[in-house]
Amino acid sequence: MNAGVTMLYETLYRLASKDVEADLFGTSAPLAEEAFRRALAGTSTPIVWFEIPLSGSPRFDLHVAHGNADIHEYAPFTPDAMDRYGELLNWFASEPREGGGLALAYDVGDGRIDAPAVHVNVNGAGAFDAGGFFDYVGRQEATALYDGFAKRLPQGWHIWYFGVHPGRPGAPVRVDCFVDEHLKHTYAAEPARFEEDLRKAGFAVGGPAVRCVGAEVAASPFGMELQFDVLSDGALGQTVGVSAQFPLVSASAARSLWESAGDAAKLMDFTEDSGVADARWRHVRDTMFAKAVRVGDMLRALYCVPLFAKFRVCADELLDVKIYLQSGAVELRAGT
Repeated sequence: MNAGVTMLYETLYRLASKDVEADLFGTSAPLAEEAFRRALAGTSTPIVWFEIPLSGSPRFDLHVAHGNADIHEYAPFTPDAMDRYGELLNWFASEPREGGGLALAYDVGDGRIDAPAVHVNVNGAGAFDAGGFFDYVGRQEATALYDGFAKRLPQGWHIWYFGVHPGRPGAPVRVDCFVDEHLKHTYAAEPARFEEDLRKAGFAVGGPAVRCVGAEVAASPFGMELQFDVLSDGALGQTVGVSAQFPLVSASAARSLWESAGDAAKLMDFTEDSGVADARWRHVRDTMFAKAVRVGDMLRALYCVPLFAKFRVCADELLDVKIYLQSGAVELRAGT
């Protein structure tokens, strides 16, 4: 176990939650810390996401991601690395690959960390060995499910990441797509076109809520992503995630987006008016930070900024909205 990396995570969590733990994070910090330890891969320093619902009891889920460069640098890994996905790490590192890396997602808020989701970030790569990934996560039959969905993608959608959720009912295949900028503008002007493309992809449940959320995200200045679950028969689950991707900028620049006149605040006003968020979203500003600290003989920049707001729509009902905070550590070199 890498004690230094674990201490780094403890610092990131403490800085993000110090003023808002009761309002946003709840009481799951010890379980999340255990999940983080399980997700470590050698001495790789991962990026974490705190996934925070904006209604209901304060709680959060934890995502732990190991980047492409780190996986290649620190290979080979022991079989128990990354919560026993060491052989998957070694497969990923076996040759140069496009994409961002591998991630585990833990349902900390529900008290379950024994069967995390595992995702591979392909970053829109045109060619990726999906079959190899599914072989190493023990889901060989999922290759056909993934390929079938990928063939139905409307023009202008690109796969960002995919993976499996072994701990959830039906163990669905999760696929996330980003929408290119031109098509996003089209959806903002023509919400019915968004619904039409969802149907082309196999999402059969449409209606006013789907069109409204799609238009709201498409009209924002933020990136647009869509998230689906592919079921064992190849059909899509009845829930679609529609995400606004915020820019990865400095904490001060990110904070301005969340001031009362900022673009993120305007999007959150929509969620509050829709009844799926309460006033706690205003505390998101208090989670952001950028801080230089010395870790051993290295100077690191620690940071936390919001990266996504995800709306979930099911059977034409807007279910909820969640904020994803990205937090990590970047080594500072001389002259930076």
